[in-house]
Amino acid sequence: MAGIGVLIAEELNLGEVVALAFAPPGSSEPWELRAVLRHRRGYHYGFEFLSLSGQQGDVLRKYLPGLERAD
Repeated sequence: MAGIGVLIAEELNLGEVVALAFAPPGSSEPWELRAVLRHRRGYHYGFEFLSLSGQQGDVLRKYLPGLERAD
């Protein structure tokens, strides 16, 4: 609910703030969010959202329970 895992072929540092743009399934408009890098393992990065709106949070609460964990 609070973030996203991303595979990126780039060198980023913990604590770095980035702009992310992605379209969640079923969304006609891409989301543009700010996020801070909290975890890194190789090129697998874990970002914490900094600018998630209430409406975006509602979309994630409905969508995420149907997913399986990738790890």
